[in-house]
Amino acid sequence: MGKTSAHRQNQKTGSSVSSLLSSKVLQVLLILCAISFVYLFYSFATTKEDFFTKSKAMYEAEKQDSIKQNANLKSDKNRQGEETMQQKQYQAAKMQSDKHSQEFHKDFHALFIFTKVQSNPKLKDKFTIVFGSLFEHAAFEDDETFHIHFVCDQEGREFAEEYLKNHVAHPKFSFKVHFHNSASVAKEVFPQVQAIQTMLGQKHPYYEDTIFFISLVLHKILPDTVHRLVQLDLDLKFTVNIKDLWKEFSYFKQDNVIGLAHENQPVYRHLLWKYRQENSETTVGNPAASGNPGFNSGVILLHLDRIRSSYLYNSYLDINKLQEVVQKYSFKGHLGDQDFYSLLSFESPELFFTLECVWNRQLCQWWKNKGYQDIFDQYFHCSGAIKIWHGNCDTPIPV
Repeated sequence: MGKTSAHRQNQKTGSSVSSLLSSKVLQVLLILCAISFVYLFYSFATTKEDFFTKSKAMYEAEKQDSIKQNANLKSDKNRQGEETMQQKQYQAAKMQSDKHSQEFHKDFHALFIFTKVQSNPKLKDKFTIVFGSLFEHAAFEDDETFHIHFVCDQEGREFAEEYLKNHVAHPKFSFKVHFHNSASVAKEVFPQVQAIQTMLGQKHPYYEDTIFFISLVLHKILPDTVHRLVQLDLDLKFTVNIKDLWKEFSYFKQDNVIGLAHENQPVYRHLLWKYRQENSETTVGNPAASGNPGFNSGVILLHLDRIRSSYLYNSYLDINKLQEVVQKYSFKGHLGDQDFYSLLSFESPELFFTLECVWNRQLCQWWKNKGYQDIFDQYFHCSGAIKIWHGNCDTPIPV
């Protein structure tokens, strides 16, 4: 019985120890669970906060990108819309000019600038030579009309009227004279070319007058019934029928809007010295045989219909675009409209038809003794029967 009691006591003690151990394990497990819970709670909370913070940042970034894209898209659409509208306007102008061109295809228009006669008496002598030779060789059909436009002041008009009265009293063909007051024309032209004139330079005292940029915008100030026009300097002498000049329009390629002869001196080689120095492979400023020497504006063929409908040409009248081209070529000119045309020909040669040198045989050799003796003849050479002599820089014209 003693052994039995002792055995029971041992069982009871073992059971208590076992219960105690089980209780301790449970407590440890509970503590571990609690710790894990706390860890997971804060970990999740931190991750959640970080997730929403990053999500918000990403959302804001995407939102800003979307706003920028929409703004750019809207800007592009607006720009495209403006360009499309301008292109439509130019296309409409082309259709309108095509519609009426046949009505006036027998009209031939030529324009001369004849101002400041009092301060430059030599202009009267030049006037006499150019119109004496013009009417000597001119011939038109009975159903054709030759239109002479004078942009002149009062003194110029009086001299022109007197000359035509005394020397062309009985013309061999029909012609009409149109006088345009130079002050009124300058007032209309000035706002359109002022910035261009300033940008290209005004160093030459003769070409500082706004009127010497008129050819740039004649398509805007002349009526649409004038489809093609030839603008001519006064220091010329004709050896052929002036009507033959209009035949040159038929040689224009599709994109050509203006026709000029090359400059016969290395003037643009000189003006482009910086650009040529920085771009050794360029051909701008080279003689015609190996590049583009620039143009001379003594004889200009203006296809006014095409100019009116040329988006490319008119875009260069925008001062911001022209500024880019001026800066590209480090250009500073001094010769009026021919600087504008030469500069455009370096950038967009497709706009121009090149007249043969015989249509504008320049005689000035001012640049020959300015360091260009060795290469001068490469610019000055002109072979063929001369059709128009050009006594520029007061050079005598052969009799």
